[in-house]
Amino acid sequence: MRSILSSQGCFFSVLYIFSVALAAVPEPENVTVVSYNMGAVLEWDYPHNASEGVRYTAQFRSHTPKYDPVCQSQQDRKCDFTYKIHHFGVYTFRVQAELQGNVSAWVNTTEFTPDRQTIIGPPAVSLHSKAGDMEVSLQDPVLMGSMLKDVYTNIIYNLSYWKEGQEKTKKQKQTKQKLLLLSDLLPWTRYCVQANIDFQVSNKPSQQSAPVCETTTSNGTVEPWVVAVALISSFLVVIVSLPLLFLLGWYCYKGLRFLYPSAKLPEHFKQYLIEPYRSYIFLAMQNSGEENEPYHAVVIVSDSSDEQADPPSEPSEKLQVHSKEDEDEKDKDQFLQPL
Repeated sequence: MRSILSSQGCFFSVLYIFSVALAAVPEPENVTVVSYNMGAVLEWDYPHNASEGVRYTAQFRSHTPKYDPVCQSQQDRKCDFTYKIHHFGVYTFRVQAELQGNVSAWVNTTEFTPDRQTIIGPPAVSLHSKAGDMEVSLQDPVLMGSMLKDVYTNIIYNLSYWKEGQEKTKKQKQTKQKLLLLSDLLPWTRYCVQANIDFQVSNKPSQQSAPVCETTTSNGTVEPWVVAVALISSFLVVIVSLPLLFLLGWYCYKGLRFLYPSAKLPEHFKQYLIEPYRSYIFLAMQNSGEENEPYHAVVIVSDSSDEQADPPSEPSEKLQVHSKEDEDEKDKDQFLQPL
């Protein structure tokens, strides 16, 4: 009897110690699965006053009761299961805290289905104006490990477009095509476009894209006032250009006449211009320096014998001077005489 009581006492003691050990390590809180574009990241909080030595272990399972470990004894408060799951599977995740050899209780999540619960990002929108219309091109978001069309077969794109600054006047349009044309637009007007995606398997659409704006071009029709302005501008350009062209031609002609005159110089002027230039004064100085001018002495004979003497030097010098001036005048007249 005593042995039975002692064994029961030991069992309760061990159970009490085990419960105290579990209670000594608080369990993680706010355990959630964050899924974006088919990713799966388990995140949690640990708000208790715990030391830095707390570590965590995260596991998951599908349809089997066995959990597969992915993150073991790590300090990060999140665990990435993206490449361990399939987008059509159903999964359960759990996490446990560990401190100084003691562990907390497991905290399980609800069942998670990636294709129904994940958040799909917005499609990429690009605009191109074409002949007054707006061409809208859509591109699907990139999923983790798969393409959007491989997961969702029936996709509908919701478009909203409006004039820039008039967002309250949005117009809606649905399409299954990634390329469409918005034709009910005004030319030379800036429009903005947004888009998201609706799925058949999920009541939750994708995220909305950021507004993308572009200005439409001309639709091919020309307004009458534009034609009138173009004609008046052309007429004014012609009126201003003709006088300028006439003046330009006239000045070019005058310049050519100055460079190439029509009047011809006489032959003796041409000969004078062709021959080397010789200064008359320089030649006179050169001749006077090299040799004396030839002259003839003039002797005056008188009737009286007592007056016969050598010819005076002064009259002869004067005659010599007059003779030299006469020669200079003669040379000058000969030089200027036409050939």
